[in-house]
Amino acid sequence: MKELVYKIADAVSGGEVVPIETAHISGVSYITIGEYGTQFLEHLASLGARVSVFTTSNPSAVDIGGALSVDEKIARGQERINKALRTMGVSTFYSCVPYEFVLTRQRTFHAWAESSAAAYINTFRDAWSDKNPGPLALLGAIAGFVPRTPLYTLEGRRPTALVEVKVGPLGSLEAGVVGALIGEKVGTGVPYVRGAVFKDEESRREFVAALSTYSAIVFAVVEGVTPNWREYREMWDPTDKVVISEEDVNAYIKEAGDVDAVYIGCPFADVDTVLWVLGEVSKRGAAKRPIYISTSPSTLKQLGKLVEKAAELNVKIFAGSCLVVSPHTRRFSSIATDSFKAAYYIPRLHGVKVVPCRRERCIDLAYG
Repeated sequence: MKELVYKIADAVSGGEVVPIETAHISGVSYITIGEYGTQFLEHLASLGARVSVFTTSNPSAVDIGGALSVDEKIARGQERINKALRTMGVSTFYSCVPYEFVLTRQRTFHAWAESSAAAYINTFRDAWSDKNPGPLALLGAIAGFVPRTPLYTLEGRRPTALVEVKVGPLGSLEAGVVGALIGEKVGTGVPYVRGAVFKDEESRREFVAALSTYSAIVFAVVEGVTPNWREYREMWDPTDKVVISEEDVNAYIKEAGDVDAVYIGCPFADVDTVLWVLGEVSKRGAAKRPIYISTSPSTLKQLGKLVEKAAELNVKIFAGSCLVVSPHTRRFSSIATDSFKAAYYIPRLHGVKVVPCRRERCIDLAYG
């Protein structure tokens, strides 16, 4: 496998590589990689390939506990993927937020394939990862190194555009809109973001998720937030300036009509977000329309018996999968969500209409 990574490095980084501390692989749902992708993973496992660094995996098509219905073919295919990954030594946590338990240190090298996760550790920890394609992240995990692309160098992290955010503080939806707008307006490079104030952890997750979904960007310097932001400010040579106003954000937020379901947790919801939703629902009683919350296995475990109580209120909390990569989503015709990442992928992967709304409004729609 090392030879393959070296060959890729010859093509993209002049043959230079960097040693990595951790890896996170995407493309592990049978829905997204299908039979050929599954056979590729099985082939690597049969060759004796084993990861040489701590390696985690993205959500699968089947959740832990079976809250989401899938047909037998997909379940069998997913189990083959699981087996191949475990054989290679991958820690099958099936989470898009590995930064919850992988404490990446500043300016250490990592090979993370999930764009929102790579953008999170880049932006909020100044740990260094490019957006490695899923197969390359896995090959890098086996080899222990990846090509030294620009984001693995200090010079390659020099800010290239100044973004003035004149709206806030940013809730989850607003943070996603701002991330999407930066992605669309800047497109590539490294934005230096001034004026962004995030309400909570969830808004940070939504910001980087939308930024990396709507562009090729997986690193932004947020003034006052990103570690070493002052050093990056001194380095900057911005060629562009973008201003994002309240009017810009409001133009993306439309009044929603009837929906079949509400979805929270793309990226996976943290404990505070889940508890907030349960608090709102408890005040009103059982929701008329189901509220789905995807979260990490560790968060699900922390919630304990609250998961069963939530189910009585028509709130379905699950882990290890999400409505982006699960075929369960196809039973609906329209879904309300506060995630701009989900709003991007669900229509494309499942043909389901998605209505972006503020979290409070999303909960209202579950009762409307």
